[in-house]
Amino acid sequence: MATLASNQIGVYFVGTDQTSPLEVYSSTTAPTSNPAGVSDGDHFIWYNTTDQEFGGLYLGASSISAAETIGASQLLAAATSTSLDASNTINEVAARNGEGGSTNYIASGAFSWNFTIDGLIDLTANAGGDTGSPVTILDAAKDSYYVLVRFTTKVGADGNGDDGGVVSYVGQALIETATLTGGVDDIATYSATFRGYGDLYKFIA
Repeated sequence: MATLASNQIGVYFVGTDQTSPLEVYSSTTAPTSNPAGVSDGDHFIWYNTTDQEFGGLYLGASSISAAETIGASQLLAAATSTSLDASNTINEVAARNGEGGSTNYIASGAFSWNFTIDGLIDLTANAGGDTGSPVTILDAAKDSYYVLVRFTTKVGADGNGDDGGVVSYVGQALIETATLTGGVDDIATYSATFRGYGDLYKFIA
């Protein structure tokens, strides 16, 4: 049985400065121009219906050649713990069985998910509060931005955030809580909860 070390789990944060959800373009082939409802300069998600997985984050343009790279600089660094929680609402109904008793029947309802992360505040890793730092998370929470988060089982295998042959989960989210904590003679920490919006996409790089 294979094991997964906790220091091989990472959450990537991609800010898009959008106060509305990203458009999702579902197709068997990658987009080469703006899908319906997408303008130049707008980010959108391609869902690969052939492989039934996340196809990439794209930037709207009249001519599109490739997806944007989710780079290592956008990794939430100095994390002490990360988690991905997913749940199904279970609907239960009791029905008479015709023999004086009853039988319970269950069915799957709404699927929901969220990310949580805790870590140390280390602004030297992202000088100036670049994308992916705790400061950026707080700003995105304050402005109610929808963000794209990626939970991957290996951190930056080739130095640019692409993870050869490992499984990731990607989805849109709103930042439900963001906390920066510091005390006298104490190590400053941060924590954040990302509440999932819409589908959670599987991605095998």
